[in-house]
Amino acid sequence: MAEQVGSRWFPFHHSVPDAEVQLFCLPWAGQGASAYRAWQDELGPTVEVIAVQLPGRETRFDEPPLSAVDAIVEGLTGPLLARADRPFALFGHSMGALLAFEIAHEAVRRGSPPVQLIVSGLEAAHDRTPVQGTTHELPEPELLEHLLKLGGIPSEGHQYPELVSLFLPTLRADLAVGETYRYRARPLLPVPITALAGRDDPMVDHRRLAGWSQLTCKEAQTYVLPGEHFYLDVERRAVLDIVGSVLR
Repeated sequence: MAEQVGSRWFPFHHSVPDAEVQLFCLPWAGQGASAYRAWQDELGPTVEVIAVQLPGRETRFDEPPLSAVDAIVEGLTGPLLARADRPFALFGHSMGALLAFEIAHEAVRRGSPPVQLIVSGLEAAHDRTPVQGTTHELPEPELLEHLLKLGGIPSEGHQYPELVSLFLPTLRADLAVGETYRYRARPLLPVPITALAGRDDPMVDHRRLAGWSQLTCKEAQTYVLPGEHFYLDVERRAVLDIVGSVLR
């Protein structure tokens, strides 16, 4: 039964027996594990990429999405630590970075800290720009308009309202994850943190990005790459060069 539960969280995993470290990758709002499927080939055999599938998307589309950080951390940490059979690191972009940070804390609490936390497209958890309003509660037309402006769904989304409506519950839940999150002060993470962001990301104040260094008692690094919030796609080679470097 435990294996069946774990397989739902890590559906695209392929064993890399010679890998020195495992990299668990958490998706951004509205995305699924497939966002990281190409990473294994590019990072090579020394890193085992394990993409996380959250409920409500792709292979778990029939499950209700989770709308709170604590609920996701509670459901995911056990299967993740059970799957981690060697030193492991955490990577997350945007919402995924917030989840990775909280999972790192929970893993430390359970006595199994990651060797590295890599956060992308998110200001430091304790110093995030205050969220204005509750976007996740908007009526569907207004929510759709907001997501189109943000780039969270393709620009042709207006042409396929029925299809978009299928995914809005998951997108709404993901927005709630970020908008309802409240940082809790705890001892500094005994885990190195690497923070990345796009230079022109309107959602990230780079001074707050550097604030990740205040949440660890280990080494902290900050990288700013060309691009906006979804720089991760166009600058993937540069991102993976950094990821590979810090994991080595």
